[in-house]
Amino acid sequence: MLRNKYPWTRGFFWRKELKRLKQTTLATYYKFCEDYKIPQSQRWVLNSQDWVIKFSNGSEILLLDLSYMPSDPLYQRFGSLELTDWFADEIAEIDAQCLMIIKTRIWRQMNEEYNLLPKFLGTFNPDKWHVYRDYYKPYKEWKLPDYRIFIPALATDNKKLPKTYIEQLKKADEVTQQRLLYWNFDYDDTPWRLFDYKAILGMWDTIAINWDKYISCDVARKWKDQTVIGKWNWLELYEVKKESVSNLNLLSDTIRLECQKDTIQLSNVIVDENWVWWWVIDNLRCQWFINNASPIQVWKTNVSNLRNYDMLKTQCYFKLAEYVNSWKIKISVQDEDFKEKLIEELDIIVEIWLDKDTKIWIIKKEDIIKKLWRSPDVADMLMMRMFYELYKTPDVEQWEQKWIEINPYKQIREEEEKTLDEIIFADDEEIELEFDDNIY
Repeated sequence: MLRNKYPWTRGFFWRKELKRLKQTTLATYYKFCEDYKIPQSQRWVLNSQDWVIKFSNGSEILLLDLSYMPSDPLYQRFGSLELTDWFADEIAEIDAQCLMIIKTRIWRQMNEEYNLLPKFLGTFNPDKWHVYRDYYKPYKEWKLPDYRIFIPALATDNKKLPKTYIEQLKKADEVTQQRLLYWNFDYDDTPWRLFDYKAILGMWDTIAINWDKYISCDVARKWKDQTVIGKWNWLELYEVKKESVSNLNLLSDTIRLECQKDTIQLSNVIVDENWVWWWVIDNLRCQWFINNASPIQVWKTNVSNLRNYDMLKTQCYFKLAEYVNSWKIKISVQDEDFKEKLIEELDIIVEIWLDKDTKIWIIKKEDIIKKLWRSPDVADMLMMRMFYELYKTPDVEQWEQKWIEINPYKQIREEEEKTLDEIIFADDEEIELEFDDNIY
């Protein structure tokens, strides 16, 4: 309708893959024209070679594939694109960097002549990444900027959907129901996630053990400008510092000062090592961490439990997931920005290539950066702390017993499971159960 009203304007339809765009978005476009009885003279002529919808007044709608290409990581192929406005279907699939670049390409095709604001429309299903951060979270907190509007819509709001679709959603798994039927952004359908979402949130509620103190330091690299230093009281992260890394002496002195202030042994300090930061490690005489080093052989009761990890970083992330999901990690840092980043970064860690007969891999850092548009600084800092847990030598049974005694969350879960077992294996006998209301 805009293209017919304003000659020589240009918009585009986007989907991650051009094939899917033709099968979904373009098919809906045809239905739209039929439903609103748009005259044939005002519809289009589709050039299937260049994939451009042309109108008789000179306006165009481009059909574009905005998928990531390793040969064009900065999306420079769109640098000279001139658009009036644009529409993208499932913008959760687009990289945050690509989305930002395309936004700069509007207001360039007849906008001033017709006094048209540069607008774009994006649709998406509930997702945890940039659409959650840019739209849903500000909308929920009443912090949407004035130039942005978020319109929530449930499946039941679409009167053209067949009733069978809603019925099928009600029979689907819990994650699908929560996302597509009840519009719950906190559920993720990504398979093989390492961290349970409720356990991630529970890190701020569980109880900590006081024992030895540690420091884990994730040093800044070329795609980030800050170093994250985490201070631990055994498994309790009680302080986080972000430092500039422009001066190597400053970084070394900062870590040494934190050790003196909290009486932390330098042997309990771990810093990631690369071709620059070995100097800091050598200066401090602390432990170094090499991401792509070989995994550590771990023994328990004389039986090797070493899984076939691709490298040390993957092994430490699996160990961190084990501790987080069993509510052993305590976060005492009361910083909303830190909390938001940590939740996003842990929630994106997934195991990949499960269908291949190969080593155990997790999502690559490059893919995380494409989704979050930043490096997972905080998550990597937590992951490095697990290096010391891989070498843990105390009696494992004594450790577990001590944790059970002080962790009420674990006790509650075990009592609930025991009660459930009694109900299941009661041989159809009637059982009167007494529940302590105070425990919930």
